[in-house]
Amino acid sequence: MAYQTFDPPTVETADIAARIARLRAQFGGLKIDGLVIPHEDAYQSEYLPPSEERLAYATGFTGSAGRAIVLEDRALFITDGRYTLQSERQVPGDIFHRVSQPDEAAAWMKANLKGLTLGVDPRLHSRADLDRLKGRAENLSLAYLDANPVDLVWNDRPAPPRGRVVAHPLAVAGRSAADKLADVRAAMTTDALLVASSDAVSWIFNWRGADVVHTPLVLSRVFIPREGLATIFVDPGKVGDDLVAALDGLAVLSPADTFLAALAELSQGKRVAADPDRTPEAALAAIEKRGTLVTVTDPTLKLKAVKNAAEIAGMRAAHHRDGLAMVRFLAWLDRNAVGLTEIDIVERLEAYRRDVGAVDVSFDTICGSGPHGAIVHYRVDRSTDRTVGADEPILIDSGAQYPDGTTDITRTIVAGTPSADFRVQFTRVLKGHIAIAMQRFPEGTMGSELDPLARAALWRAGYDFQHGTGHGVGAYLAVHEGPQAISKRSREPLLPGMIVSNEPGVYRTGAYGIRIEALCLVREARVPPGGEQAMLSFETLTLAPIDTRLVEPLLLSAVEIGWLDAYHARVHGALAGDLDADERAWLEERTRPIASL
Repeated sequence: MAYQTFDPPTVETADIAARIARLRAQFGGLKIDGLVIPHEDAYQSEYLPPSEERLAYATGFTGSAGRAIVLEDRALFITDGRYTLQSERQVPGDIFHRVSQPDEAAAWMKANLKGLTLGVDPRLHSRADLDRLKGRAENLSLAYLDANPVDLVWNDRPAPPRGRVVAHPLAVAGRSAADKLADVRAAMTTDALLVASSDAVSWIFNWRGADVVHTPLVLSRVFIPREGLATIFVDPGKVGDDLVAALDGLAVLSPADTFLAALAELSQGKRVAADPDRTPEAALAAIEKRGTLVTVTDPTLKLKAVKNAAEIAGMRAAHHRDGLAMVRFLAWLDRNAVGLTEIDIVERLEAYRRDVGAVDVSFDTICGSGPHGAIVHYRVDRSTDRTVGADEPILIDSGAQYPDGTTDITRTIVAGTPSADFRVQFTRVLKGHIAIAMQRFPEGTMGSELDPLARAALWRAGYDFQHGTGHGVGAYLAVHEGPQAISKRSREPLLPGMIVSNEPGVYRTGAYGIRIEALCLVREARVPPGGEQAMLSFETLTLAPIDTRLVEPLLLSAVEIGWLDAYHARVHGALAGDLDADERAWLEERTRPIASL
């Protein structure tokens, strides 16, 4: 069975118009002037099971970030810069005013929401999100709805997922569930903590699931008292007797549909901590019914983000296998690119990963040839699939899930000879990638402080990219993980053991896209001679050559060339012994020092 499918979106504009009309027909009875439809589900997830894709149902948009505001006579669709082109293709412009810049969204809301009452489903919005929404327009009111209007008109809504829960072995988890619970309790300052993020629950209890495509988490929440048994809210039918037995003395299970009522009971007389950015408003209100809410940043975020020795070893092993798959794939693509379709390329890459033990992809592969490369989160389907022409660039952003780690890598190639302009742009992106990869930085440095390094070469030439430079990554969990990131907005200090991506890019609408991505481990660095302050640095985990045929060496400094040559020497040394003769010969050629080209 394939890890991903290529069925095109089937929602016609007329169908979306009819759905919006049915939503608007409910406004009078609900005494609201409009409705907010977020992308997030009740677990505040980025990636959703089909039953929770309300935004896609109402708008046609299949990306992982966005929201809609539907009024009686107009509607707004909001996403971010990664999805500008995708939203223009999927979301009908005659129904929604589409924006992807925060200032544009703010201006529309200020102009159109004054004095209105918007309906919201408190099970889908965090309190922090609702507080921000209230401030978007003068005298804007929010009405908390008992039932979601989208669910009421979604006649063919899929059934909720029932993915089986499996144990995540201690050898790769590194710490037992008992130890992790102890770590969480050591970080608590209240009588109890509500952990509302499913990936955190999966991490604490060393289990993995199949509730969400490409992300092996179990949709669940946990209430952790300072003493006594934790209560995990999950569909008990997913959890086998062996896993229930492993929870003995640690936790009990409670059906997911009892969550709000049981949470109110468990909170009685207690000071309960919860993260307002990651917990639905309905859950916070349930705590406040009988207990005292204390808002905190979820301590499990940082505990999960700082990988232990076993998790780091697993990530290194996963990247070694992934590197073998990528080398075999890139060697094949080098010989065959012209005339292939984007789907051909995606399917072959998936096959190479299967051969080295991948159990899934970590997200739908982004394979954009020519102008499709400029669509940052392009997802090929049978209606958009195009054939690669001679000398066309191809951007391939992909990753895999292995039992011991998660990968995410982007390589950009050209099916033939690159243009001089392309080589210059590729080299500017490469300079940004190298700047991040080789930077030494003091303890306490935040991602926002490093982000400009990835953009400097592009800025000097009048270019930029409209996405973050890097995101956190889980260990056989979510490919997007917080709190760490490298972006303009990230205020989280980077700590040893965190893993982040390094992925600057540049995108020329209608022409091509370029992105170079690797995953990096934050680690302690040697203090330079004469230095006085403890320092950190990045270790690049990803093992795959960067195509030096696309590089303009005159634009690289001697230090940058030294880094690239050293990286390629490490890639060759790590992988060559596990390749056959033809693959080794290809890798030898692709990892030659710059000076020998």
